[in-house]
Amino acid sequence: MTVNHFDLVNSYRPPDWYPLQRALALVFGTVAIDATAAFWFIGFVHGPADMGALRLYEHSTTRRRVALDRNGGAYRWFDEIGGYSRSDNEEALIAALV
Repeated sequence: MTVNHFDLVNSYRPPDWYPLQRALALVFGTVAIDATAAFWFIGFVHGPADMGALRLYEHSTTRRRVALDRNGGAYRWFDEIGGYSRSDNEEALIAALV
């Protein structure tokens, strides 16, 4: 069975922008919070068991995605483990932006 790492959590929840705002501010400074407007909130995806649901955002121009936990920590999908694992915030955000 192939796992689609973009499977969204089935229950509806309103968009959660705080993790993206926090991550942008921590990496690039508080002026970067305005860059949140360049992202779409895709939804919640299943994260590591100890973290629960991750928030998935897509940049409107690059169409690249970034997965963040509720505190703004970045995660990356690894086919080898069939799931998300913690990633460097700066690398994850830059990968979504360029």
